Amino acid sequence: MGKYAPCVVWVSAAAFGVAWWLGLYLLARDPRKPLLRRAAAGLLVYAAAVVADRLAAGSAWFDGMRIVLVCAPVLAFSGVFVRLLPDRAVDRVDRLWRVGLIPLCAVLAMPAAAGFLPAGYGLGALTLLALLGTMLGMLGQHAEWSEDSRRSAAGLLTVGALLLGLSAALILLGLNVLPSTAMLSVIAADLVVLGLGIAVLDAYDADRALRADLLRSVLVSAATAAVFGGQAALALTLSGARPALVALLFGAIAAAITLQVLNAPLQAGAERLARRSGRLWAGR
Repeated sequence: MGKYAPCVVWVSAAAFGVAWWLGLYLLARDPRKPLLRRAAAGLLVYAAAVVADRLAAGSAWFDGMRIVLVCAPVLAFSGVFVRLLPDRAVDRVDRLWRVGLIPLCAVLAMPAAAGFLPAGYGLGALTLLALLGTMLGMLGQHAEWSEDSRRSAAGLLTVGALLLGLSAALILLGLNVLPSTAMLSVIAADLVVLGLGIAVLDAYDADRALRADLLRSVLVSAATAAVFGGQAALALTLSGARPALVALLFGAIAAAITLQVLNAPLQAGAERLARRSGRLWAGR
């Protein structure tokens, strides 16, 4: 029961649900924007890492993979900060990030995932330096922003980046400052702060209301996840935290949130498919 203790599973499920929801929410706002795509990727990869870590908890073979999964959101959010650099530097630094940093991290990630920990530590150092360096570069843009919602968003992003870097460093160094469940929650909170900062910036640029839309989405997603995930949670409570039931719990939460957040795009896609099918039948 140890590695699947109910309290650990509940904390992991909450962290997973929040990260999965916010990642999909940012992606659904406008998947064409690199800023939103990268922020969403960081959140969704973290959500996947929560599930993998919970299912493989205590397994020695997962140590290297855990390092890679912790570094992936850090790398993604360094790419987010690249897009927030002053205009004169964005294109050049973004090209270096895409064709230089990502391939280098991929090369280090392969031996790290296989258990070669020095490569994992190198990957961690590289991604943390990229995160902090691009965050400092963003502060130059922050100074140019006027007193509006973008300034508060920059504050959220700065605080979130510092906390994420600290949390990731503690995990990579194996410093058990807090219990693993608490560290998991801390990283989720860091990423939520970053994600909300990105949402505020996007709402300002797109001139779209955020608060009401965000509140509606999170409340409906939480209610939907509680209804569908609650059934798996009940089975898990009654039968014990077996791996299959833990996987079912995360799957139910993911499916419920996905259907809610992506309801409009999925419905639009279904309508386009129906119209196309109707034209094909009419042609016959």
